[in-house]
Amino acid sequence: MKNKILLLLTCLLFITSAYAQDNPATWIELGFSKKIIKNLKVEFNPELRLRGDYQVDTYIIEGGLSYRLHKYLTLASYYRYENAYDYKKSTGAYKDQVSLNRIAFDAKSGFDLKRFDFQFRLRYTQGLYTNNDASEFRYRAKLAYNIKGLKLLPFASVELFHDQSVLDLDRENISGGLKSIDKIRYTGGFSYEINKKNEVTLFYRLQDNRAKKESVNILGIGYSLDF
Repeated sequence: MKNKILLLLTCLLFITSAYAQDNPATWIELGFSKKIIKNLKVEFNPELRLRGDYQVDTYIIEGGLSYRLHKYLTLASYYRYENAYDYKKSTGAYKDQVSLNRIAFDAKSGFDLKRFDFQFRLRYTQGLYTNNDASEFRYRAKLAYNIKGLKLLPFASVELFHDQSVLDLDRENISGGLKSIDKIRYTGGFSYEINKKNEVTLFYRLQDNRAKKESVNILGIGYSLDF
């Protein structure tokens, strides 16, 4: 009981601290999956990202297939359409839109150790058009802890981005090591399993755009449904 109360208090502190940031962005992530045959799933993952003033920043439509090749290895491929809104910096007024089309390939692995769950993902993305054909490597590690008698699952993750379109001149702005890593996402949050098919997630994310020397605070909510 004490652990449950402590965890709930931590949740409240987590939410309060996220909102205390100056105009944090809001990300809404959805995930839907359906098993087609043994080990093969079709996935649909739409996403909406709002700026700190709750204007639409980006919406994403993503769909693909994932195949569990082995107990410790899942391969996946996705198509992503991303539409980003541009705003005038001086007034925040709507100006234009930028559309991106990408394909992505994932290799996922992980294992359990007592109550800890370790997950790893390597992702490669490739733009589909001549004026947007940059590729990117993304490396993510995630750790979750299963608390006995509680459906609330705390987790933390870090994701490193190596965007091939970032110029060497911009990489000179990166302080410290890992000059090839232009962006890092740090995420912490909680997942709650409603039942075996439904899950909701609340998270706080710090996105460090190293090449631009700027960071974004993000409060997010997610929902996943496995048909």
